[in-house]
Amino acid sequence: MWFIVDDQMADDRRIRRLPLATVGLWVKLCVIHSKGVSMQAKDPAAYPGHFDKLDLKDAGGTMKQLQQLIDSGLMEEHDGGWRPVYAEGICKEPKMLTEEQREARRKAGSKGGRRKAANQKAKQSSSKLLDDCQADGEQNGSETAGETSGNLLDDGQAKTWHKTDTYTDIPSPTPPTSQPKQTDTPDAGFDRFAEAYPGSVGAKGRKTEAEARALYAAIAGNPVQLARLQAALRRYKHAVNDGQIRSGHIPRLNTWLRDQWETWAPEPITPTHQHKHTWTCEHVHQLMDPHEDEYDHTGSLRDGHPSEWWKACQACADELNNQETSKEKQ
Repeated sequence: MWFIVDDQMADDRRIRRLPLATVGLWVKLCVIHSKGVSMQAKDPAAYPGHFDKLDLKDAGGTMKQLQQLIDSGLMEEHDGGWRPVYAEGICKEPKMLTEEQREARRKAGSKGGRRKAANQKAKQSSSKLLDDCQADGEQNGSETAGETSGNLLDDGQAKTWHKTDTYTDIPSPTPPTSQPKQTDTPDAGFDRFAEAYPGSVGAKGRKTEAEARALYAAIAGNPVQLARLQAALRRYKHAVNDGQIRSGHIPRLNTWLRDQWETWAPEPITPTHQHKHTWTCEHVHQLMDPHEDEYDHTGSLRDGHPSEWWKACQACADELNNQETSKEKQ
Protein backbone atom coordinates (compact mmCIF):
# COMPACT_ATOMS: atom_id res chain seq x y z
CA MET A 1 0.00 0.00 0.00
CA TRP A 2 1.31 3.43 -0.99
CA PHE A 3 0.96 6.83 0.68
CA ILE A 4 0.78 9.38 -2.14
CA VAL A 5 1.19 13.13 -1.58
CA ASP A 6 -0.79 15.38 -3.93
CA ASP A 7 1.23 17.81 -6.06
CA GLN A 8 -1.08 20.62 -4.86
CA MET A 9 -0.11 20.04 -1.23
CA ALA A 10 2.20 23.07 -1.01
CA ASP A 11 -0.62 25.39 -2.10
CA ASP A 12 -3.15 24.15 0.46
CA ARG A 13 -3.93 26.83 3.06
CA ARG A 14 -3.84 24.32 5.91
CA ILE A 15 -0.30 23.32 5.03
CA ARG A 16 0.87 26.92 4.50
CA ARG A 17 -0.28 27.91 8.00
CA LEU A 18 1.61 25.09 9.73
CA PRO A 19 5.29 25.13 10.72
CA LEU A 20 7.50 23.02 8.50
CA ALA A 21 8.37 20.61 11.34
CA THR A 22 4.67 19.99 11.99
CA VAL A 23 4.05 19.24 8.32
CA GLY A 24 6.96 16.80 8.33
CA LEU A 25 5.56 15.08 11.42
CA TRP A 26 2.18 14.68 9.72
CA VAL A 27 3.73 13.09 6.63
CA LYS A 28 5.71 10.71 8.82
CA LEU A 29 2.62 9.73 10.81
CA CYS A 30 0.71 9.13 7.57
CA VAL A 31 3.44 6.81 6.32
CA ILE A 32 3.51 4.89 9.61
CA HIS A 33 -0.27 4.65 9.64
CA SER A 34 -0.42 3.40 6.04
CA LYS A 35 2.18 0.75 6.76
CA GLY A 36 0.30 -0.27 9.91
CA VAL A 37 -2.98 -0.62 8.05
CA SER A 38 -1.24 -2.80 5.47
CA MET A 39 0.15 -5.01 8.25
CA GLN A 40 -3.24 -5.06 9.93
CA ALA A 41 -4.76 -6.67 6.84
CA LYS A 42 -2.53 -9.71 7.37
CA ASP A 43 -2.52 -9.69 11.17
CA PRO A 44 -5.25 -7.66 12.98
CA ALA A 45 -3.12 -7.55 16.13
CA ALA A 46 -0.11 -6.03 14.35
CA TYR A 47 -1.46 -2.46 14.48
CA PRO A 48 -4.20 -0.94 16.69
CA GLY A 49 -5.25 1.58 14.05
CA HIS A 50 -4.25 4.73 15.97
CA PHE A 51 -1.35 6.49 17.73
CA ASP A 52 -0.95 7.14 21.44
CA LYS A 53 1.37 9.55 23.24
CA LEU A 54 4.23 7.04 23.24
CA ASP A 55 3.91 6.53 19.47
CA LEU A 56 3.90 10.29 18.98
CA LYS A 57 7.09 10.62 21.01
CA ASP A 58 8.77 7.79 19.08
CA ALA A 59 7.94 9.61 15.83
CA GLY A 60 9.71 12.72 17.15
CA GLY A 61 6.58 14.77 17.69
CA THR A 62 5.18 16.79 20.55
CA MET A 63 1.69 17.35 21.93
CA LYS A 64 1.86 20.95 20.70
CA GLN A 65 2.42 19.78 17.15
CA LEU A 66 -0.34 17.21 17.49
CA GLN A 67 -2.75 19.91 18.62
CA GLN A 68 -1.76 22.04 15.62
CA LEU A 69 -2.60 19.13 13.31
CA ILE A 70 -5.93 18.53 15.06
CA ASP A 71 -6.83 22.21 14.77
CA SER A 72 -5.99 22.09 11.06
CA GLY A 73 -8.16 19.03 10.52
CA LEU A 74 -5.24 16.78 9.60
CA MET A 75 -5.51 14.52 12.69
CA GLU A 76 -8.56 13.18 14.49
CA GLU A 77 -9.28 11.32 17.70
CA HIS A 78 -9.94 7.62 17.32
CA ASP A 79 -10.41 4.87 19.89
CA GLY A 80 -8.58 6.72 22.69
CA GLY A 81 -5.75 7.85 20.40
CA TRP A 82 -5.30 9.74 17.15
CA ARG A 83 -5.02 8.90 13.48
CA PRO A 84 -4.23 10.95 10.33
CA VAL A 85 -6.91 12.46 8.15
CA TYR A 86 -6.25 11.99 4.44
CA ALA A 87 -7.42 15.43 3.32
CA GLU A 88 -8.43 16.00 -0.28
CA GLY A 89 -5.96 18.21 -2.15
CA ILE A 90 -3.11 17.22 0.18
CA CYS A 91 -2.81 13.47 -0.25
CA LYS A 92 -4.63 10.48 -1.64
CA GLU A 93 -6.20 7.95 0.66
CA PRO A 94 -4.35 4.63 0.48
CA LYS A 95 -6.23 1.75 -1.06
CA MET A 96 -5.91 -1.79 0.13
CA LEU A 97 -5.36 -4.41 -2.54
CA THR A 98 -7.73 -7.33 -2.52
CA GLU A 99 -6.41 -10.87 -2.43
CA GLU A 100 -7.31 -11.24 -6.12
CA GLN A 101 -5.30 -8.15 -7.00
CA ARG A 102 -2.31 -9.40 -5.03
CA GLU A 103 -2.50 -12.76 -6.76
CA ALA A 104 -2.69 -11.06 -10.16
CA ARG A 105 0.41 -9.01 -9.37
CA ARG A 106 2.31 -12.10 -8.24
CA LYS A 107 1.41 -13.91 -11.44
CA ALA A 108 2.40 -10.93 -13.58
CA GLY A 109 5.76 -10.71 -11.81
CA SER A 110 6.36 -14.44 -12.21
CA LYS A 111 5.42 -14.30 -15.88
CA GLY A 112 7.75 -11.38 -16.49
CA GLY A 113 10.60 -13.20 -14.73
CA ARG A 114 10.11 -16.29 -16.90
CA ARG A 115 10.01 -14.18 -20.05
CA LYS A 116 13.22 -12.42 -19.04
CA ALA A 117 15.00 -15.71 -18.38
CA ALA A 118 13.84 -17.15 -21.72
CA ASN A 119 15.04 -14.06 -23.61
CA GLN A 120 18.44 -14.17 -21.95
CA LYS A 121 18.80 -17.88 -22.71
CA ALA A 122 17.85 -17.33 -26.35
CA LYS A 123 20.33 -14.47 -26.62
CA GLN A 124 23.15 -16.58 -25.16
CA SER A 125 22.34 -19.47 -27.51
CA SER A 126 22.30 -17.30 -30.61
CA SER A 127 25.53 -15.59 -29.54
CA LYS A 128 27.23 -18.98 -29.04
CA LEU A 129 26.09 -20.23 -32.46
CA LEU A 130 27.29 -17.02 -34.07
CA ASP A 131 30.74 -17.40 -32.50
CA ASP A 132 30.95 -21.04 -33.62
CA CYS A 133 30.04 -20.18 -37.19
CA GLN A 134 32.54 -17.35 -37.31
CA ALA A 135 35.28 -19.67 -36.02
CA ASP A 136 34.41 -22.27 -38.70
CA GLY A 137 34.46 -19.62 -41.38
CA GLU A 138 37.95 -18.49 -40.37
CA GLN A 139 39.30 -22.05 -40.46
CA ASN A 140 37.71 -23.10 -43.76
CA GLY A 141 37.82 -19.75 -45.52
CA SER A 142 34.42 -20.48 -47.05
CA GLU A 143 31.95 -17.80 -48.00
CA THR A 144 29.00 -19.81 -46.74
CA ALA A 145 30.08 -19.37 -43.14
CA GLY A 146 29.54 -15.64 -43.42
CA GLU A 147 26.05 -16.17 -44.83
CA THR A 148 25.19 -18.68 -42.07
CA SER A 149 26.40 -16.37 -39.33
CA GLY A 150 24.40 -13.52 -40.87
CA ASN A 151 21.26 -15.65 -40.88
CA LEU A 152 21.82 -16.71 -37.31
CA LEU A 153 22.31 -13.09 -36.29
CA ASP A 154 19.04 -12.12 -37.96
CA ASP A 155 17.24 -14.99 -36.19
CA GLY A 156 18.76 -14.01 -32.85
CA GLN A 157 17.68 -10.42 -33.35
CA ALA A 158 14.16 -11.50 -34.31
CA LYS A 159 13.88 -13.59 -31.16
CA THR A 160 15.56 -11.43 -28.58
CA TRP A 161 15.68 -7.81 -29.75
CA HIS A 162 11.96 -7.18 -29.57
CA LYS A 163 10.42 -4.80 -27.08
CA THR A 164 9.46 -6.36 -23.76
CA ASP A 165 7.78 -5.11 -20.62
CA THR A 166 11.05 -5.15 -18.72
CA TYR A 167 13.22 -3.51 -21.40
CA THR A 168 16.01 -6.00 -20.78
CA ASP A 169 16.68 -7.03 -24.38
CA ILE A 170 17.83 -3.76 -25.86
CA PRO A 171 21.35 -4.42 -27.26
CA SER A 172 24.21 -2.42 -25.79
CA PRO A 173 25.77 0.05 -28.27
CA THR A 174 29.17 -0.89 -29.63
CA PRO A 175 31.80 1.68 -28.59
CA PRO A 176 33.55 3.35 -31.52
CA THR A 177 37.01 2.16 -32.43
CA SER A 178 39.54 4.47 -30.84
CA GLN A 179 41.78 6.31 -33.29
CA PRO A 180 45.36 7.16 -32.36
CA LYS A 181 45.63 10.82 -31.46
CA GLN A 182 47.55 12.74 -34.08
CA THR A 183 50.01 15.32 -32.89
CA ASP A 184 49.37 18.79 -34.25
CA THR A 185 52.07 20.41 -36.37
CA PRO A 186 52.84 24.16 -36.52
CA ASP A 187 51.72 24.30 -40.17
CA ALA A 188 48.42 22.59 -39.39
CA GLY A 189 47.88 24.94 -36.47
CA PHE A 190 48.52 27.95 -38.66
CA ASP A 191 46.18 26.69 -41.40
CA ARG A 192 43.31 26.37 -38.92
CA PHE A 193 44.11 29.75 -37.41
CA ALA A 194 44.24 31.42 -40.84
CA GLU A 195 40.93 29.81 -41.81
CA ALA A 196 39.27 31.25 -38.71
CA TYR A 197 40.72 34.73 -39.24
CA PRO A 198 37.98 37.07 -40.60
CA GLY A 199 40.33 38.92 -42.95
CA SER A 200 42.66 38.13 -45.82
CA VAL A 201 45.76 35.97 -45.42
CA GLY A 202 47.38 36.31 -48.82
CA ALA A 203 48.26 33.79 -51.49
CA LYS A 204 50.10 30.74 -50.26
CA GLY A 205 53.84 31.08 -50.64
CA ARG A 206 53.73 34.83 -51.12
CA LYS A 207 55.53 37.25 -48.83
CA THR A 208 52.52 38.22 -46.70
CA GLU A 209 51.49 34.59 -46.11
CA ALA A 210 55.05 33.51 -45.30
CA GLU A 211 55.44 36.38 -42.83
CA ALA A 212 52.14 35.50 -41.12
CA ARG A 213 53.20 31.87 -40.87
CA ALA A 214 56.54 32.85 -39.29
CA LEU A 215 54.89 35.23 -36.82
CA TYR A 216 52.38 32.54 -35.81
CA ALA A 217 55.15 29.97 -35.29
CA ALA A 218 57.07 32.38 -33.05
CA ILE A 219 53.99 32.99 -30.89
CA ALA A 220 52.80 29.37 -30.83
CA GLY A 221 56.15 28.19 -29.49
CA ASN A 222 55.03 29.47 -26.07
CA PRO A 223 51.86 27.67 -24.86
CA VAL A 224 50.86 30.63 -22.71
CA GLN A 225 51.18 33.06 -25.60
CA LEU A 226 49.35 30.67 -27.92
CA ALA A 227 46.39 30.62 -25.52
CA ARG A 228 46.37 34.43 -25.44
CA LEU A 229 46.52 34.53 -29.25
CA GLN A 230 43.55 32.20 -29.60
CA ALA A 231 41.58 34.29 -27.11
CA ALA A 232 42.51 37.44 -29.05
CA LEU A 233 41.20 35.90 -32.29
CA ARG A 234 37.89 34.99 -30.65
CA ARG A 235 37.47 38.53 -29.34
CA TYR A 236 38.41 40.06 -32.69
CA LYS A 237 35.93 37.85 -34.59
CA HIS A 238 33.14 38.82 -32.18
CA ALA A 239 33.95 42.51 -32.75
CA VAL A 240 33.80 42.01 -36.54
CA ASN A 241 30.54 40.06 -36.37
CA ASP A 242 28.96 42.68 -34.10
CA GLY A 243 29.84 45.46 -36.54
CA GLN A 244 32.36 47.17 -34.27
CA ILE A 245 34.98 46.77 -37.02
CA ARG A 246 33.96 47.34 -40.62
CA SER A 247 35.06 44.75 -43.16
CA GLY A 248 37.14 47.30 -45.07
CA HIS A 249 39.22 48.03 -41.96
CA ILE A 250 40.34 44.43 -41.29
CA PRO A 251 44.10 44.16 -41.94
CA ARG A 252 45.85 41.20 -43.47
CA LEU A 253 46.80 38.45 -41.08
CA ASN A 254 50.52 39.25 -41.09
CA THR A 255 49.80 42.87 -40.11
CA TRP A 256 47.38 41.80 -37.39
CA LEU A 257 49.88 39.32 -35.95
CA ARG A 258 52.69 41.87 -36.07
CA ASP A 259 50.94 44.97 -34.72
CA GLN A 260 47.47 44.33 -33.30
CA TRP A 261 46.86 40.91 -31.74
CA GLU A 262 48.15 41.80 -28.28
CA THR A 263 45.66 44.67 -27.99
CA TRP A 264 42.85 42.07 -28.25
CA ALA A 265 44.50 39.47 -26.00
CA PRO A 266 43.78 39.14 -22.29
CA GLU A 267 46.44 40.33 -19.90
CA PRO A 268 49.02 37.65 -19.10
CA ILE A 269 48.62 36.11 -15.68
CA THR A 270 51.61 36.83 -13.50
CA PRO A 271 52.42 33.75 -11.40
CA THR A 272 52.37 34.43 -7.70
CA HIS A 273 55.55 33.43 -5.90
CA GLN A 274 54.86 31.54 -2.72
CA HIS A 275 56.60 32.89 0.34
CA LYS A 276 58.93 30.38 1.94
CA HIS A 277 59.33 30.79 5.65
CA THR A 278 62.87 30.93 7.06
CA TRP A 279 64.22 31.36 10.55
CA THR A 280 64.67 35.11 9.89
CA CYS A 281 61.24 35.90 8.36
CA GLU A 282 58.77 38.08 10.21
CA HIS A 283 56.14 35.34 10.52
CA VAL A 284 58.54 33.12 12.45
CA HIS A 285 59.68 35.93 14.72
CA GLN A 286 56.10 36.96 15.49
CA LEU A 287 55.67 33.50 16.98
CA MET A 288 59.08 32.97 18.49
CA ASP A 289 60.12 36.38 19.88
CA PRO A 290 57.89 36.10 22.97
CA HIS A 291 59.82 32.89 23.87
CA GLU A 292 63.33 34.08 22.99
CA ASP A 293 64.55 34.13 26.59
CA GLU A 294 63.71 30.42 26.91
CA TYR A 295 66.47 29.36 24.48
CA ASP A 296 70.26 29.40 24.58
CA HIS A 297 71.87 31.71 21.99
CA THR A 298 75.34 30.22 22.30
CA GLY A 299 76.62 28.70 19.05
CA SER A 300 77.74 29.50 15.53
CA LEU A 301 75.92 28.52 12.35
CA ARG A 302 79.07 29.13 10.31
CA ASP A 303 81.03 26.64 12.40
CA GLY A 304 78.31 24.03 12.09
CA HIS A 305 77.12 24.38 15.70
CA PRO A 306 73.90 26.40 15.56
CA SER A 307 72.36 27.71 18.74
CA GLU A 308 69.24 26.30 20.33
CA TRP A 309 67.50 29.54 19.42
CA TRP A 310 68.31 29.05 15.70
CA LYS A 311 67.13 25.44 15.80
CA ALA A 312 63.82 26.44 17.36
CA CYS A 313 63.24 29.22 14.81
CA GLN A 314 64.10 26.91 11.91
CA ALA A 315 61.75 24.22 13.25
CA CYS A 316 58.99 26.83 13.42
CA ALA A 317 59.66 27.87 9.80
CA ASP A 318 59.54 24.25 8.63
CA GLU A 319 56.22 23.72 10.40
CA LEU A 320 54.71 26.81 8.75
CA ASN A 321 55.87 25.65 5.31
CA ASN A 322 54.40 22.19 5.90
CA GLN A 323 51.05 23.68 6.94
CA GLU A 324 50.81 25.77 3.76
CA THR A 325 51.75 22.80 1.60
CA SER A 326 48.99 20.73 3.21
CA LYS A 327 46.43 23.48 2.55
CA GLU A 328 47.38 23.59 -1.16
CA LYS A 329 46.89 19.82 -1.51
CA GLN A 330 43.42 20.04 0.02
